[in-house]
Amino acid sequence: MGETDGKDTSDKPAQGRGRRAALLLVGVAVVIWSAMHLSALGASWTQAWHLIANLGWRWPIFLGVVWLLGLVVHTSVLTASLPGLSHRRALTLNLSGSAVSNVLPLGGVAGTALNLGMVRGWGHTGLEFARFVVVSKAWDLVAKLVMPLVAVALLLLADAGPLGHGLLWLGCSALSAGAGLLVVAALLGRAAPLLRLVSLAERLWTRRPRRARSAAGGPDASPGWAAATAALLDGTDRLVRRRWAELSWGMAGYWVLQGALLWFCLAAIHVHLPMTVVLAALVAERLLTVAAITPGGAGVVEAGTIAVLIALGADPTDALAGVLLYRAFVFVAEIPVGGLATALWLLGRRLAA
Repeated sequence: MGETDGKDTSDKPAQGRGRRAALLLVGVAVVIWSAMHLSALGASWTQAWHLIANLGWRWPIFLGVVWLLGLVVHTSVLTASLPGLSHRRALTLNLSGSAVSNVLPLGGVAGTALNLGMVRGWGHTGLEFARFVVVSKAWDLVAKLVMPLVAVALLLLADAGPLGHGLLWLGCSALSAGAGLLVVAALLGRAAPLLRLVSLAERLWTRRPRRARSAAGGPDASPGWAAATAALLDGTDRLVRRRWAELSWGMAGYWVLQGALLWFCLAAIHVHLPMTVVLAALVAERLLTVAAITPGGAGVVEAGTIAVLIALGADPTDALAGVLLYRAFVFVAEIPVGGLATALWLLGRRLAA
C-alpha cells in the first residue's frame, strides 16, 4: 500500500503538467484554425490591420473611456453580490481576476483564488466570498443565456440579414433563456427544478462504465451533485431578494456599454451596421466566452463573432477589423491594466503590513 501511495503522489505533478501542456496545444490549434477559418471566409488580415493602424489617436482614447465606463458600471453587480464591498475594490477584483483568466488556459480558477485572497484581506469571510462568486457569476450567466432570445427575436422582427432556419434559432434561444430562468429561480430560493435536472445529470453520469468514470473523476470523486448545488445556493436567496434591482441594472448597463463599444469599434473603421446586427454579434461574443478553452476564449470568440457579422451581411475584412479592435479592449487591455491593479493591491498590502 505504501508503494502505491508513493507512486500516486509522484504521478500527480506529472499529470498536472501533462494537462497544462495538452491545454496549451489545444489552444494553439484553436487559434491557428480560427485564423485559417477567417481567411477562408474572405477576410484579409493585412487590410484589417491597415484599417486599425490608421485610426489616429482620438479613437483609441474614446474607445478606452467607453470600455472603462463599462467596467465601472459592472462594479454595481459585484458590490450587490458582496455587501460591504466598495466600487473601487470591486473594480480591482474585476481587473485582477480578468488579467489572470486572460493569460492562463481555463484561468478562471486561478483568478478566483486571487480574488479570494483579496477579499479575505479586506475582512470578508470565505462564506461571503462563496456567495459573492455564485451570485455574480450566475447573474452574468443568466444574461448570456437570456440575451440570445432577445437578439434572435429582434432580428426576425427587423428581417435583418439571411438568418435561415429562423424557427430553429428561435427554439434554441428559447431553450437557452429557459435555462437562464431556472438559474434565476434557484437564486431566488426556488431551486427544486434546477436540482432535479442536476440529479438527472448525476444519474446519467453514474450509468457510464466504472473505468470511464474513474478516469474522468466521476461521482466517486464528487458525490451528491444536487446536495453540492444546494449548498452553493444556500443563503443566496436572501441576498438576491434584497439586491436584485442593483444586480439587474448593473448588468443591463454593462451590456449596453459593451454593445456601444462594439458599435463604436465598427464605426471607427467606417462600418455602420444596424443595432440588431451589432447586438447579435455581441450576444455571440459573450456567449462563446462561457465554453472557452483558450485564455479568454481567444480565437474561438473572435471567429464566432466575425462569422455572425458576415452571415448578417457585413464585409469579412471590416468585420475582422472591428472585432479585433473590440477584443483589443475587452481581452488584451485587461491583461496589463489588471496586472497594474494587482501590483497596486500587493503594494498596498505590503505597506499596510
